[in-house]
Amino acid sequence: MTSSNLRSPSLKLGQKQPFLLYGTAFKRERTAELTKSALESGFQGIDTANHPSAYREAFAGDGLSAAIDTGIKRETLFIQSKFTPIRGHDKDKIPFNPDQSIEGQIRESISQTLQHLKLDYLDALILHCPFEDDADNLVAWKVFETYVPGTIRHLGVSNISLPVLRQIYEEADVKPVIVQNRFFKGTGYDVDVRAFAREHGILYQTFGVLKNNQHLLASDLVASMAEKLSLEKELALYVLVLGLGDLQILDGTTNLDRMKNDLKTIADVTNDDKLLKDLAPSFDAFTSLLEKSI
Repeated sequence: MTSSNLRSPSLKLGQKQPFLLYGTAFKRERTAELTKSALESGFQGIDTANHPSAYREAFAGDGLSAAIDTGIKRETLFIQSKFTPIRGHDKDKIPFNPDQSIEGQIRESISQTLQHLKLDYLDALILHCPFEDDADNLVAWKVFETYVPGTIRHLGVSNISLPVLRQIYEEADVKPVIVQNRFFKGTGYDVDVRAFAREHGILYQTFGVLKNNQHLLASDLVASMAEKLSLEKELALYVLVLGLGDLQILDGTTNLDRMKNDLKTIADVTNDDKLLKDLAPSFDAFTSLLEKSI
């Protein structure tokens, strides 16, 4: 692994992305406060969803508006949300009318998202999970495409396997440029999905890095990296994951000091070419560790 692999990831259409994006899931009543704090701390974008079981999207909009009121420019931020098919919602928390066509569901949900976030455009809209019928993914995607590029700049998918990703990619006129998946042993750390994403210029976003990888946090390699960089193990794991290249981590910390420290640490490491060169053997060892863990 060389420093060129740990470069600021970019969307296929050319917009550079930060290494860390603030994740607003499961922040409940603190969503507005934490969203504002994250943006004021230096996060350059947020991830949310019109999915009441896990997100308070309107609260994220309140936090976003409050941050913008302090002088942060909307155009400097990357704001992404998600449309969640009926199957991904709790039955009593579906935000749109489920008794309408897929197109109607999507249009109602997107309208709600724009109202929640008080925006006239999104930087990205993500299909939160595939439909039960693969054909419906393509129906939904064609609806998504009608919003690009005016109301939605980019499209993406989440919680997706390689076969479904490949089908959508091959059939789409507007190609997905984001894949957001859980990074954990259960999917083999998405080796195949990440390879496809890299080959096709797709940004791979990962969530659940800390929560779902306690065995990695307990590894000698992470301990060694933490000692070498004088970091907490959690941040050392972030560095190693970013060392895989061409990806972005959703960081959902609720601690203000951690917000600032996470951003500063990742910036310090990724901007130091000599350090990255010295860390190359550790990045290679991490790839081997993942392979052995599968």
